[in-house]
Amino acid sequence: MKDFMFIYQGGDPDWATKSTPDEMAAIMGQWQAWMEKLAASDQLVTGGSPLHFSGKRMDPNKVVTDIAAAELKELVSGYSIIRAETMEEALQIANECPIFLSPGVSLEVREVVQMGNC
Repeated sequence: MKDFMFIYQGGDPDWATKSTPDEMAAIMGQWQAWMEKLAASDQLVTGGSPLHFSGKRMDPNKVVTDIAAAELKELVSGYSIIRAETMEEALQIANECPIFLSPGVSLEVREVVQMGNC
């Protein structure tokens, strides 16, 4: 088995304040059910965490800038790590991810490279 990182991008930075408690509970319930299903099949390495939409970027010259709102659709908003045999299997798992319940999102799937003992 290989580990794959699901990198969640985009979304509405104000969804938590715009959603009613019932809407938020429904969405979180779907995330919980999806992660429980993955855990039961030993495919969940870590559920990861959502990331705050604001942040800073540092370039090689150590210049710090705010992350621009114009880049919101490309902004990483969270991650999870799952276990699958192949990229194709990881994509099948991604196909059922609740992230797609939100508008303006994408999901990037990347294999985690296992480094040798250094």
